[in-house]
Amino acid sequence: MTDQIGAIVNSNSHIDYVCQLTGLLERERQPAPDAYAFGAFVAIDLPRQPGAAQGPPAEPPSLIGVIYNTLLVNPNFTNLGPRLTSHAEQTVFSPDLIDETAMLVGILALGWHDGARMQQGTPRFAAEVSAPVRTLTAGEVRQFHRDTGGNLTLRYAAALLALNNPLVPALLLEIIDRLESLFPREQALLHVMRDNVAWKSIVRPAG
Repeated sequence: MTDQIGAIVNSNSHIDYVCQLTGLLERERQPAPDAYAFGAFVAIDLPRQPGAAQGPPAEPPSLIGVIYNTLLVNPNFTNLGPRLTSHAEQTVFSPDLIDETAMLVGILALGWHDGARMQQGTPRFAAEVSAPVRTLTAGEVRQFHRDTGGNLTLRYAAALLALNNPLVPALLLEIIDRLESLFPREQALLHVMRDNVAWKSIVRPAG
């Protein structure tokens, strides 16, 4: 299991979440840039559902998602008034002011992990505010993209394209590029998918 990179602070829909990355005041070691890069796969912890069997499951239930957007929050950008202290002095005398700046990432939920296996599709349950977010390991990404027959699957691709988000074509291309290194035997299939997505990204704006 990988380290936590942040926590959920908001949502735009049932599958579209906003995660605030861990800051300096929360942990001494911040997540590496690769952990929250465009197209990185993450897991969002889900609350335990009522009626679940006693005792912890083999793995905690979670949403499986992908990072598709980044937003920087900096209130000082619009603060044009005089400053009595420099930024370096504020870190010593008023360290709580640093919390006003933040880096947020958008996450699209592509499926879920019920504690036993991973599935692609629209999740039934939603994450809660402050739910921890962590990156998936390479093994977990492979597991998420295998169906019950062991075949490579990207069932969520059509749902992403239906969102009509201008970032989605580039996101799918990034996902396919990442999967090529994890599924060397399926590179021919992934190349066909990549060409199809690239073609749609060119034709759709014109049509």
